[in-house]
Amino acid sequence: MTRTPRIGDHRPASAEIDGLLRLVTATEGTTVETVSPLDGGPVASIPQSSVADVDAAVAVARRARRGWAALGARERGRILLRFHDLLLDEQHRLADLIIAETGKARRDAFDEIAHLALTARHCGRTAENVLRSGRRPGVVPGLTRVDVHHHPKGVVGVIAPWNYPLTMAFADGVAALAAGNAVVAKPDAQTMMTALAGLDLLHRAGMPEGVWTIVAGPGVTV
Repeated sequence: MTRTPRIGDHRPASAEIDGLLRLVTATEGTTVETVSPLDGGPVASIPQSSVADVDAAVAVARRARRGWAALGARERGRILLRFHDLLLDEQHRLADLIIAETGKARRDAFDEIAHLALTARHCGRTAENVLRSGRRPGVVPGLTRVDVHHHPKGVVGVIAPWNYPLTMAFADGVAALAAGNAVVAKPDAQTMMTALAGLDLLHRAGMPEGVWTIVAGPGVTV
């Protein structure tokens, strides 16, 4: 006999919530409660970032970016490939978070996980080749040439919507990571736990602290 999952089955455990909330860059002690659209029950109490917290997150990302870029495209690619593997290993836990925060069907939650895993794998496998310096013919072939070098832009900002809380929070940012950039992300207030779980997997994959930071709060503030 197959048991029908209860709504509560999709909510993260309190210990998991506490561990993930430590990843939010927030220092003032203000929190906002989020609820699940499944039944209106509580999900988490999210720390809120101030303008000063955002400035601090950007400063941390700028410092961390130097070491991240210095790793080289091959090592960054290896980390993204490990991220791909962890996404698949943790797919059921991630799906539970997506469902709890968005009310999606499980198959739609898995679609997000698969999309991000494929994106991470593509970036991980192609980063070294795409970013390799090269020489191209100039306007007058044989007489002129162009030397092409790729340099990171610095710190990339990502503002993610609620309806695809994993793939839209990370897919573009993963490409930025592959290129040697750092990221400061502001997920939607309703779907913070999904984004924090993704960041936790990046850390477990080997990405150094500070390369990807997360802030929380109203758009008019942060």
